[in-house]
Amino acid sequence: MEIINTILAVTDLEAEQKHASAFKALSHKTRLAIFYHLVRKGEAGDTVGNLQEAIDVPWATLSHHLDVLRRADLLASRREERYIYYRVRPERVSDLVRLLTACC
Repeated sequence: MEIINTILAVTDLEAEQKHASAFKALSHKTRLAIFYHLVRKGEAGDTVGNLQEAIDVPWATLSHHLDVLRRADLLASRREERYIYYRVRPERVSDLVRLLTACC
């Protein structure tokens, strides 16, 4: 019975605007590099300063790309003292993976 419920849940998935926005945000090379970096950092995430050093893009460019990823609901941020940490929202990533694998 559990297998049937799982199959029904997967087949009920439909592409929505939020999915298209997420894929569009990930379609840029720099944003994809940021995303991969943050995936590797896990739940703790990483600071903007560390991201800038790792990705090697100007601050203004990094800020723009982080904003695009955040507006696509792929990233969450938190402030600790004077540092801003970004992390990937795993629930959104799981949603995208389920959508991509629903037809396979």
